[in-house]
Amino acid sequence: MSKYSKKVKEKVISLFEKGWGRFRIATEFAIPESTVRNWLYKFNLSHNLDHKISKQVFSADFKRKVLETRWKNKLSFKETAELFNLDNPSLIAIWQKRYLEEGILGLQPKPKGRPPMKTKIEIKTQVDSIQKSDKERNKELEAENARLKYEISFYDDFMKEMREIAKPNRAVKKSTSNCHRKIKNNISSSVYAQILWY
Repeated sequence: MSKYSKKVKEKVISLFEKGWGRFRIATEFAIPESTVRNWLYKFNLSHNLDHKISKQVFSADFKRKVLETRWKNKLSFKETAELFNLDNPSLIAIWQKRYLEEGILGLQPKPKGRPPMKTKIEIKTQVDSIQKSDKERNKELEAENARLKYEISFYDDFMKEMREIAKPNRAVKKSTSNCHRKIKNNISSSVYAQILWY
């Protein structure tokens, strides 16, 4: 049972048709403005206040067309829903999210309910296809393995070259630290501190 009677809804529609604004109607009947807006929207769609949002199944092509129209014309979800006579603008938001995450496959209608049991013939063909796909998967893994081995060998060669380049720098650092040690041992600590400051 709805919170508001059909008479109240009809009065709201008649006042709107007489030229009253949504906000004025909402304050007159102490109804939230969003509720008035929803009633007007449903009435404009079907000219019937008892219109219920029905579960429709839309094709992936239709969903893609809706999304592309929305993006091309830079429409809001509500404007797009009105353009395509859809009851629920949030449905377009759901389609958009699925499309961005999964691509066109996300827009395919999902089968409802429990899937039917498979026959023995279907099971056998499925096992054969799995075995074929295992062979293909092995080939893919071997190719990936070869590529990774090549990358590792390249990385190892690169690291060897970097170590060779870095060796002279180590020798310079050791020789400078040895010089500092010799100087420090031969002079007083206050003089050594002054040398380091300059």
